[in-house]
Amino acid sequence: MSAAESSVGMLPTKDGLWEGEMGKEFQDKCLRIASPESPVKLYCCYVVIMVLTVAVVALSVALSVRKTEQVPMETIYAVCPRYWIGFGSKCFYFSEYTSNWTFSQNSCIALEAQLARFDNMEELSFLRRYKGTFDYWIGLHRESLEDPWTWTDSTKYNNLLAIRGEEEYAYLNNNGISSARIYADRRWICSKPNSYILQCQNPF
Repeated sequence: MSAAESSVGMLPTKDGLWEGEMGKEFQDKCLRIASPESPVKLYCCYVVIMVLTVAVVALSVALSVRKTEQVPMETIYAVCPRYWIGFGSKCFYFSEYTSNWTFSQNSCIALEAQLARFDNMEELSFLRRYKGTFDYWIGLHRESLEDPWTWTDSTKYNNLLAIRGEEEYAYLNNNGISSARIYADRRWICSKPNSYILQCQNPF
């Protein structure tokens, strides 16, 4: 058979069928596509893809839940108003002005807060670190030298850190906590629970 005849054999005939080797390959492919095994294989592929997709989604959800559980409360910064600083479960406001203890407490009340209260060494360390070189009124006071130190809500102070001096109103300084008379002028720190904690405690 000549090259011309061979090439003619590769062309489609009038009946639309392929001749020669290419025609046979095409017929084999058509038979494989039309084979009853193909839908089964296709169905298996779909099942495998679905299983893998569900596994990936489940793994992603599990990892995100685990990460959320591992975040301690100390690292969840408070959702606080503007100009307030969040730490742990509280918001703190550091004034830039000075006044006496009573005016400072009233200023905090106007902001729906109290003069600063700390409940652990972490909060105290934060306040001391953030205050800089200035002295700040905090919420500790006592009626007399014989009476215990209390917070503005009348809760007794747990003596986490000794308070120096013999006056009735406490302030935070570079050496720790000292006491002064009520009319001394100092900056002040206000504190209140952050809105994130309040929403979790009162969802409705």
